[in-house]
Amino acid sequence: MKASISHIYASAALVSLSSALVYASAISSPEKKDKDEDKDIVVLSPFTVSSGFGATPGGAKDARFFRSSVEQGLFPHPSTITAEGLFSEYDLPLKTRVKSKALLSLNGEAMPAQVLTRPDIRYLAQIGFSSGLDPATWHREPLNLVAVVDKSGSMNGKPLDLVKACLLKVLSQLGPEDQMAIVLYGDRSYVHLQPTSTSERNKEDIESAIDAIVSAGSTNMEEGLRMGFELARESQQTFKGRTRVMQFTDERPNVGDTSAGGFMGLMEAGSRDGIGQTTIGVGVQFGAELAAKVSSVRGGNLFFFPNAAEMEKTFGDELDMLVTELAYDMDLVVHAAPGLRLVGVYGIPGEMLTWEGERDVRFHLSTLFLSKRRGAIYLAFASDAGDLPERSYVEGRPLASVDLSYREVGRNAPIASKLELPLVTNSNASLGLQRGRILVSEYLALKRAMTAHLTENNQEQAYWTISELHGLLAETRDSSLKKERAMVQGLYRSLSKLSGHGE
Repeated sequence: MKASISHIYASAALVSLSSALVYASAISSPEKKDKDEDKDIVVLSPFTVSSGFGATPGGAKDARFFRSSVEQGLFPHPSTITAEGLFSEYDLPLKTRVKSKALLSLNGEAMPAQVLTRPDIRYLAQIGFSSGLDPATWHREPLNLVAVVDKSGSMNGKPLDLVKACLLKVLSQLGPEDQMAIVLYGDRSYVHLQPTSTSERNKEDIESAIDAIVSAGSTNMEEGLRMGFELARESQQTFKGRTRVMQFTDERPNVGDTSAGGFMGLMEAGSRDGIGQTTIGVGVQFGAELAAKVSSVRGGNLFFFPNAAEMEKTFGDELDMLVTELAYDMDLVVHAAPGLRLVGVYGIPGEMLTWEGERDVRFHLSTLFLSKRRGAIYLAFASDAGDLPERSYVEGRPLASVDLSYREVGRNAPIASKLELPLVTNSNASLGLQRGRILVSEYLALKRAMTAHLTENNQEQAYWTISELHGLLAETRDSSLKKERAMVQGLYRSLSKLSGHGE
């Protein structure tokens, strides 16, 4: 059963689950609230969100490594793309039936769908995430940022130049209520910049400290992270706001080391102390295993920057949100309707799923972050082979129900509710569901084609899989998928030559 689970389609419709009106002060650290919470709100790096905020799960936040590898004429390993990373790059909205000002809202919808590489799938459903925070009035909390920078010899040149550009861009987004510190590691680890207020009078000194970083030595990542988290804990004691460690490296963390001093042990200990961690890769192959491990830790997210342009866009547009956590410990149980079996869940790492027969699945999301984009998890359903004659479902009938609970940041009591995934026709499906159908097909087809090419040496299979995906993307009128069309066209041309099908 598990081996067959590789697809998911999207369906979306909006059913608000939270009821409390929560503004930026609700995102405050529960142990550090002032009597007058408005005093903690400052105006920082203003931006506009025309259609409201979204929310996305933690873990991988992009598919840039895979895409950049294709642009270089390479065939990326199938483990280097994750569904959650691909989805996080897109807005996946569901039609709004009820406006909510809740900190976190969940919605659901389902539609008939066909998905590439999975002919058994009959329906795709979407669980959608959004937030009722008002973009016109919301401002993030002050940020205590500890940057942990790999300055080893392998970082010399473009990688370290990109990291320094990252730090300068982040600094430009910080205000007088924020502070920054820098820990460097190579042969040894040390504090390069003590926690320093990022007020205008200090920014020139901080810029000089960033410019002074030079590459040297071997890599001792765990020692650098240990020192970074220690500094974060120490500075957290007197700081009113959120604390986050942001690691920059070209080395793959050893997620197998779960000891107290290993990568995972340090992350988990930091999360228990209310310290989030962002891992940023520059020129390194961050695979699905790392993405899964990072997403399993509260407050963890993961980015890859192949160049300065991608970095500028992300930190310029999204820094405030990638450091803002909305909710923790979301547990969901999906119950398929009679006559259906659940055959795929996409948008979270597969190892986070617990299957209960063929109709029900249980999974856990450690963190949901604020976002400009409405996030999603997609569920794929097939007909139950033992249900004959095959059932048909009418519009409006739920194809599944979802029991869930989660805890909003700033609240101790969990919120429990139930969500239904009603069937809609293809023509009435929300944009998030229609766009999600394409993205799920893309994810599955890319995984299948790269597996055929790299591990099975089956160039014919790889070619025809990418050919189908190329055709699907060519037919869609969704202009937001332009970069996907360009990437797949490059793969299509390369595989056409390899398989003997010409240009």
